[in-house]
Amino acid sequence: MTRSARLGLALVLAVLGLPALASAQVASKPDTHTVRPGDTLWDLARTYLGDPFLWPEIYRLNTAVVEDPHWIYPGEVLRLAGGAEVSAVPATDTPAPAGQPVEAAQPLAQAPAVESQPEAQAPVADEPAALNEPEVADAAAEAGPTDSVDLTPLVGNRNTRRAAGPSLEASLARNYRPLRRSEFYSSGFLTEEQVLPFGKVLGLVTPPAIEEVTNRSTAMIYAKVAVTPPAGAQYQVGDTLLVGLVQREIRGYGRVFLPTGLVRIIDVSRAENLAEVVAAYGPVRDQQVTLPIEKFADPGNVRAVPISDGVVGRVIAGRDEQPLIGPQDVIFLDRGRTDGVALGDQFELRRSARERVNRADLVNEVMATVQVVHVGEHTSTARVLRVTQPDVPVGIEARQVAKLPS
Repeated sequence: MTRSARLGLALVLAVLGLPALASAQVASKPDTHTVRPGDTLWDLARTYLGDPFLWPEIYRLNTAVVEDPHWIYPGEVLRLAGGAEVSAVPATDTPAPAGQPVEAAQPLAQAPAVESQPEAQAPVADEPAALNEPEVADAAAEAGPTDSVDLTPLVGNRNTRRAAGPSLEASLARNYRPLRRSEFYSSGFLTEEQVLPFGKVLGLVTPPAIEEVTNRSTAMIYAKVAVTPPAGAQYQVGDTLLVGLVQREIRGYGRVFLPTGLVRIIDVSRAENLAEVVAAYGPVRDQQVTLPIEKFADPGNVRAVPISDGVVGRVIAGRDEQPLIGPQDVIFLDRGRTDGVALGDQFELRRSARERVNRADLVNEVMATVQVVHVGEHTSTARVLRVTQPDVPVGIEARQVAKLPS
């Protein structure tokens, strides 16, 4: 066979192999994705669906796992495609409504002329705009389940979507909570110089022998870890523990406790109890500490009510020792349960008016609005809902402006 003939044969085989190669590439798309730190539904839609605006499709498939589309956590396993029984296009034509002649269901091109339409016909609604990636504390911070708030910028024209089945707007409304369990446990708190009953995480367990404990390994969700209770205490099967790090000390307020996850005790037959990771807020590793969790009282679908004579306190510090830059940042306030602060309370962080030499004077203005997500006896933890002026300084006034109905 001549050289030119061999080249021609190779070219034909390459062309014939393209469909198989494309099929193999399509088939190689995974059915699930395990969430890694930094992942968002927006990024996963771009990676697996080729279009970040399709993130609601991934959320729709994972409502049993994802409580809030704004937040996905490392270790969560997300489905990327529906089952074989799910079809995007009906196998048969949609039947005509009962009692209507079949001839009435004609294509639009065969509709009567415009002059034959009634004069009072309503104008055709504009096509809804493309979905945007949700931002923290947008619809969820503003709209309750029965509010008539216009969410058109997020979900498009509601009139054109009403007949299209379950919508993102309905999902946001259904899932609205003023305070979520994950926020309560993951935000952290100040120890207030108390002696707390800390246990210890020994490390990741390699099943089935609990003696095989791996140090310096990160335990993902559903992994097994060995833990020891505090001296003189015992854990029971079914106990849920908060795992975390005891960090820097803030004088007069104790140390910062930063949660990394939740574990549930499944075996207490040995001194080193066996626990399963049931929630991950960060790396769960050996040498971290454990605490019995506090009970979370879900406030339900209620909205904060404005008040005019609220508690006034100060910002102690930011949890993460970084400038306040946006929603969901965590700060500590110097008012707690003994001062009348409760879960869900909203505070305005206000800058006091004062004159400055050779510079523009400062005015009394709201720099940020925060919501209390954990309450201690004398301090509280709050997450930022919205920011007007970033880089909120330590010591700024925090004024209570709203409370959840009791």
